Amino acid sequence: MKVTNELSSGLSSLVELNGTILQQLRIHKNMVGLWGYEKITNLITTQKQIVSQFQDTLITFMLKEEYNLDLQNLGKLNIGQTVEEIFVSDRSMAANCYELCNKINFITHDIELKVLLEKISIHQKGYYSLMNQQLELVRQMGTQLYLATRG
Repeated sequence: MKVTNELSSGLSSLVELNGTILQQLRIHKNMVGLWGYEKITNLITTQKQIVSQFQDTLITFMLKEEYNLDLQNLGKLNIGQTVEEIFVSDRSMAANCYELCNKINFITHDIELKVLLEKISIHQKGYYSLMNQQLELVRQMGTQLYLATRG
C-alpha cells in the first residue's frame, strides 16, 4: 500500500508540476511574442504543446487507474523578465520535471506508466539541453546580438 500511496503522491506532484510548467510557458510565450521575437515564441509554443500532450496522457492514465487527482494546485511560477531569465526559469522547470519522472519511474511497476515517464524524461532532458545551449549563446554573443540573430 505504501508504494501505491507514494506513487499516487508522485503522480499528483507531476501533474501539478506540468500544470505549473504550462502556465509558465504560456506567460513566457506571450511575453516574447509581445517583444516581437517570433523564433523564441515558436520554440516555447512547441514546448507548450508537447507538455500539454504529456499532461493529457498522464491525467488520462491516472483517471483510468483511479488515482486521486487534484487539478486545482499549481506550484510557484518563476516568470523571467528578460530572455535570459526566461531560459533559466524554463531550464529549471525542465530539470525538476526530469528528476520527478525518474523518481516515480523507480517506484512504479506499471509498464504503460514507465513508458510515459521515459518519454517525458527524454523530452525534458532535451529541452533542458536546448535551454543550456541558448543561454550559452546569449552569454557568448550578448543579449542584443543574440536577439538580433535568433529572436
